[in-house]
Amino acid sequence: MDASTLLSTSQDIGSSPIGKKDLVRRAICSRIITGIYRKGDNVPSCRDIAGQLLVSKNSAYEAYYDLVGLGILEARNRSGFTVALDIPGVKKQLPPDSALQDAPPKSTKPRQFNCRLPAANMRANQPQNWTQYQFPFVYNQIDTELFPIEAWRECSRLALGRKALPIWTSEAVDVDCPDLIFQLRQRLLHYRGINVAEDEILVTVGAQHALSIIGTLFAEDPRPIAFENPGYQEARHMFHLYNNQIAPVPVDIGGFDPDRLPAEFKLAYITPGCQFPTMVVMPNDRRVRVIEKARAANALVIEDDYEIGLVGHVKLKPALKSLDEDGTVIYVGSLSKTLSPSIRMGFIVADRDIIKSAKTVRSLTVRHPPSIVQETTAMFLAHGYHDAHIKNLREIYSQRWHIMQEGIKKHLPMFSPGDATGGTSFWLTGPENFDAEVFAKRLQQRGVLIEPGHIFYNGGVTKNSFRIGFPSVAGNKINTGLHHISDEAKSYLETL
Repeated sequence: MDASTLLSTSQDIGSSPIGKKDLVRRAICSRIITGIYRKGDNVPSCRDIAGQLLVSKNSAYEAYYDLVGLGILEARNRSGFTVALDIPGVKKQLPPDSALQDAPPKSTKPRQFNCRLPAANMRANQPQNWTQYQFPFVYNQIDTELFPIEAWRECSRLALGRKALPIWTSEAVDVDCPDLIFQLRQRLLHYRGINVAEDEILVTVGAQHALSIIGTLFAEDPRPIAFENPGYQEARHMFHLYNNQIAPVPVDIGGFDPDRLPAEFKLAYITPGCQFPTMVVMPNDRRVRVIEKARAANALVIEDDYEIGLVGHVKLKPALKSLDEDGTVIYVGSLSKTLSPSIRMGFIVADRDIIKSAKTVRSLTVRHPPSIVQETTAMFLAHGYHDAHIKNLREIYSQRWHIMQEGIKKHLPMFSPGDATGGTSFWLTGPENFDAEVFAKRLQQRGVLIEPGHIFYNGGVTKNSFRIGFPSVAGNKINTGLHHISDEAKSYLETL
């Protein structure tokens, strides 16, 4: 029986008002015609098809045996019913969720979105299976071997205890975990030279969430946001998404240069402790000037303190917020680099009026960060596990930093390493005609991942820089990975 004969049979079945039995036969024939069921495939049991089409089991049973008599189905002992014929040219399709009707064909016309989505090639294109690469010199990932799993498990167990149950099972939209706020003030902010009250802190779902709240709060101010160039591309994309204008400010050996700020701006986004992505540190005189410039312009400064002194040999400067006397600085921090980016634990420190408004924005978007994660993090901090973990990371990352520094000098002399003295990545620059995006794709074939630098520039115009991070690469593998980068660089440069 071919497709046309089967179609005729299906139509004959439905030529009169559809009965219960006819409904089953038409559904099965239609699925065979469209390739949902092929020869040898099991069709739904009588009970299942009866439930799908709202007919009796007896009606389904009679319909199936009618189709057996027509040679369309075959009854197998203890195996139900299978399709008995094959229709050439009909491709196999996925089984339907229900037997009511076939879904209409999907439109091929691309959907239009009325928002400022960034171009795909302007975001970090990190493979989902990055852990399977032998040398993942990527940023914003952690070495899972260093994660304090036993300590975190113990804090999770305590947070899940019966006493804490009423705390984290209720919806507290306007109230963060009091213990977490206390621990952030005592163990993290005090360590950065920041002394604030409880109502000047807001917990967020990571630093990116904190930045999105700020971008929302100030979106109606038509003045631009002064932004580091190169700078943290996800923050730039997010600000742009909320219709904020961006005014790029060049970065040099001292990071963000306040003397190159535009005449008017509403916010200045900076990473003074460890510039993203060049890793240079803003000197004290610039720190003072950027606050003064912001006050004069009736603007605010966003300090993203994303990497809180993770390299032990570098003396950590106090946060820019520690110099703030009148609420000019909005401080954003997180535990993504010290614990894990997947925990999504961040916070904003700002004037209480800003925090009050930010809390409203937060409640309208995510309601509040998961209370159980807040409780677990509070215990992790309170028991000193975070302090011990930071100490361990500083020692290990300092060792890896020096291995990287020496390895770059030895294996990658064709690239300029910049002026950074710390941080968990290196910013390398090649000749003007060097395309780091092409280079990154070539390195993937060798099992090496790097980050091309064009994504960090406003407009993506600069192509000859790239970043290599070391938190995810064990110290004994760094030099081997750098050697692979060197070999590929020599091969690529010969083609230019």
